[in-house]
Amino acid sequence: MDRPSPGSGKAGDWRSLLEWGLLWTQAESDNALAWFALGRAYKALNRYPEAIGAYQQNLRIEPGDVFARNNLGNAYRDSKRYRDALLAYREAVRANPDYFPAWQNFGRTYYTLKGEVGIVDAVQRVRRINPELARAWYSLMVEFYRSKNDAAAREALDLLRKLRPEEVDRLFAMLLEQIQ
Repeated sequence: MDRPSPGSGKAGDWRSLLEWGLLWTQAESDNALAWFALGRAYKALNRYPEAIGAYQQNLRIEPGDVFARNNLGNAYRDSKRYRDALLAYREAVRANPDYFPAWQNFGRTYYTLKGEVGIVDAVQRVRRINPELARAWYSLMVEFYRSKNDAAAREALDLLRKLRPEEVDRLFAMLLEQIQ
């Protein structure tokens, strides 16, 4: 289940959420959800440094918050801090390997950064270690990105969630070493 968000997403709604979030975080500075709401408002208003700060505060209070980790990655990505985004998504996956949006966002961000040629190169390196993992990773990062076919991505996720944590770490390390 995702965290709640304002209904229509209109700019006025986000400004109202921002005002409310500022008041809430002042009143309850130890409330992770208050910081999450503030991060959502800042991000929706394209105020990425403030969104990043709000999500970081959320995570200081509640380190296992996969939603905040994923949204932190989104704020980094949108501010062109791609490596930081990938690291945030990796932490979201570590916190909850079943959290599909973090896998999707990692794949999309890597694809945006490296393109299809970079993906193919990464898949070839992963294939040397685990051919089944390489197929799943290609499906998640390229086929989903091209077709938006959730079924293909979910099939890939089924394999990825069966990996041991050290295999996931190795996969992320291989991909992240290609990012400067």
